[in-house]
Parts: sequence; C-alpha cells; structure tokens
Amino acid sequence: MNNTNMPQNSIDEANQSVRVDTLLMLCVPLAVGIFTHGLVAVFNTILSIITCRLFTDFGKKFLHSEFPLKSPHSYIIGVTVALLLPAAAPWWMVILTAAFAMGVCVLPFGTFENSPFIPSATALCFATLCWPEEVFSYSSTGDSIGQMLLYGNSINKNLVGVLEALVGNVPSAMGTGCILALIGVLIFLIIRRPKDSIATIFFIVAVCIMASLFPRVSTGRVISVIMELCSGMLFFGAVFFISSPIFAPKRTVSKAVWGFTSGIICMLIRYVSPFEEGACFGFVIACAISDYFDNLPLTTGEKKKIKAQEPYIETEKATTIVPEEILDEIPDLFTVEIQDEKPESITFESESLKDVIAEENAANFSEAPFNMGGGIDE
Repeated sequence: MNNTNMPQNSIDEANQSVRVDTLLMLCVPLAVGIFTHGLVAVFNTILSIITCRLFTDFGKKFLHSEFPLKSPHSYIIGVTVALLLPAAAPWWMVILTAAFAMGVCVLPFGTFENSPFIPSATALCFATLCWPEEVFSYSSTGDSIGQMLLYGNSINKNLVGVLEALVGNVPSAMGTGCILALIGVLIFLIIRRPKDSIATIFFIVAVCIMASLFPRVSTGRVISVIMELCSGMLFFGAVFFISSPIFAPKRTVSKAVWGFTSGIICMLIRYVSPFEEGACFGFVIACAISDYFDNLPLTTGEKKKIKAQEPYIETEKATTIVPEEILDEIPDLFTVEIQDEKPESITFESESLKDVIAEENAANFSEAPFNMGGGIDE
C-alpha cells in the first residue's frame, strides 16, 4: 500500500530511482540488439529518442506540460519503441510510432505518470493495425517463433533448438529475442525492487500454465511453454510493463492477482489474434483495469497491519475543535489597543476619609434626579 505520509521529496527520489533502474535495464536488450543487428539498430534507436525528445520540448513550450526536470521518460519511451520494432524497420515507421507514443499517450495527459496507457505498448498496437507487414518483417530468411505458433509449427525439440530460442538466434524484434538477457534483467529487478517484481512473476506463472494447458504446438507442453515465452514481446512486456509501479496496483496482493490475470489476458488474445504478436493489446487492456484490483478484499495480514496503525491514523486525521470561522475572527477578538494615556486622578480638598466620602456624596446628590434622603453621617 502507498505510504501517504512519505514526504514529497522522498516520493520524488523513489520515482527517480525507478526511472534510472528502468533505463539501466533497457540498456541490456539494447546492447544485445546492437550487437546482433549493427549500426541499423543504433540509427533506429537514435531516431526514436530524438522524436520523443522533440515532442517533450513541444509539450513544455506550447502545452505547458509539467515534465519533471532531468526526467528520462523520453529516453525510456524512445528506446522501448525501437526495441519493439524490427531492426530493419523503415525510418518513417519508427518516427510515426514514437510520435504516437508521445503525442497521443503522454502529452494530452500532461505527464508520463498521468497517462492511462503504456505509451510504447499502445504505440505498437497502433503500428500493428496500420502496418502489420512492416511490423513483423523480422527477417526474410526464416520464420519467427511467433509465426510458428500462429501456424502450429514447432522448433526442434533437441537442446540446440531450445538454446537457439533462448539466445535469440531466431528472427524477432530488435530487443525481444534474447530471453537469457531478459532473464538477467528480471533477476536485477527482483533484487532491486522485489515488490514490483511480484506482478511480473505471477504474470510468467500464468503464461506457463496457459501454454501447458492449451499448447499451440504438438511437440509437447514443455516446448509450448518455451516457445510462448521466447516469442514476441511477451517476456519483454512482463519485465518492463507489468513491473511498472505507475500502472500496477499498489497493494501486494493486488499486484499478484493483477499480474496473473494479465498473463491470462495476453495469452487469450494471442490465441485469437490474427496477428503474429497480439500481446501488446493484452498489455493495454491489463493497464486499463489495474485500478480495480486495489479494491479487492483486505487479507488478514493487511487488516492486522491497519489495526496496528489505527492510533497513528487517528492522530493524523484529528482536526481542531474550533471551527475555521471562529479562528478567522480570533485576531479581531483579541486585538486590544493599548493606550499610553494615564487615567485622570481624583483630587479632593480634604485628605481625611470622612471628608472624601462627604464630597463624593455631595457630587452624587447634585447629579441625582431626586433626593434619596439621609445625611453625611448616615
């Protein structure tokens, strides 16, 4: 659950730490993509980043978007878009996909945190619907694993075939082919942000269960699980999208249930999608329903934790007894003008007590409307 009592600077530091971790994690598949595809991967990545930066500057200048200072979000989105596209994707498709991610999924909502969509996954959905042939044109020398699954074909059951799938020695998008590199990124995520990795782990568990129960190949359930995890953006999205604290639910139990549900949604869309890769649509749907999972019933542990914090919660929510209307009037009620003038002293001709009383009675008698009677001695 969110710590609402955390100071704002601590929250900003935590968010900045997540951004930096994400950028470091993206460097691993990017390095593998550059090593595999060469300068064309570098060109497409730079082109995507420049497009995202231009839209960020446009939003700051003309739309007054409140992007945090030194925020790496434009770099994160730019690199992610390039990694999800083929290394040999046309330059114009890279620009349009990155422009859709920033111009449609981020700028209208002011900041990246306010966006209800996963920008790069939504941009890939846009590219898939507009240019499916270019999006899935990974190689002209062979079929990708996603295409094999679409038509019910299988990789070799021997160790060589499995290793080729794991190391990415098959046609794929620039940053989604090498599963071993992504497994290393997942280990880094578990060490750095164990709570955020809960959703990712349950997502992968759901994918494995679905792949084993409903295999799309006839070579065995184990091969089905390996092919599903090694194809397309499924494992990539599990590591980078499902683990994002911006889109994931806040409670630990909700993260687990949401991650498992997201895995089932992505697999169901894969089964019925006419495209080679339909997981991008599943990630968008999973992001749209994530808020509802925080409304799940509280567990016994959560109830005990809340009950233990009740005295502190009551103290924090305690309000003053005096209404605000009266508080506003307090300065007027208690404002006292101190005068330096000394009060006039009464002087009498006689210093004796009897003479003073007589003079006071005489003064009162002359001012009274009628005589009350009695003498001075009385």
